[in-house]
Amino acid sequence: MKIGITKMYKEIADLIGLKDFKIVDPYNSKVDCDFLIISKGYKERVKKLNPEAEVFEVKSATFTDLIDSLEELKKLGIGDEEKINNSIKFLKNKEKEIKNLSENIKKLNIKINPKTKFIKKVVEDLGLEISNDGILIIPDYLFDGKNIENIIILKTHNYDLGLVERIEDRYLQIINKLEMQKR
Repeated sequence: MKIGITKMYKEIADLIGLKDFKIVDPYNSKVDCDFLIISKGYKERVKKLNPEAEVFEVKSATFTDLIDSLEELKKLGIGDEEKINNSIKFLKNKEKEIKNLSENIKKLNIKINPKTKFIKKVVEDLGLEISNDGILIIPDYLFDGKNIENIIILKTHNYDLGLVERIEDRYLQIINKLEMQKR
């Protein structure tokens, strides 16, 4: 089976112990692959260009999302089961470390107003309280450059980071910016 992975998700190959794959761009072209690993939300577009390929969408807003994606790949028989299990253990430990960092913010009873479903998912995963009158958190792509008081701008697409680092970075940005706001 020929497996293609998009550049943004090349780290998935390491997490699942996949040795034989190629980096592809199925969003914009037809690729010679039987199985494609892509970003969530692009299946329809990729299927139009690559109708014969099986398409797997990676969810990766949170550690839980990524763990679920790895579990699904394991069920599909993609990758090495032992490597996947070790990666899941690693991700659960990483998630636990980061959630421990959010405990101080929980004690301060800070309320959060996430502007998108994506950010809401991360905030909920951190166990922080959500409220319409809370501190507004918006993704950088929605920021208009105006009013920056009582607002947190979350850099969402840090392509310099690997997949796991991007997830970790989202959590840490929220935690660190909330701690700075309360000083």
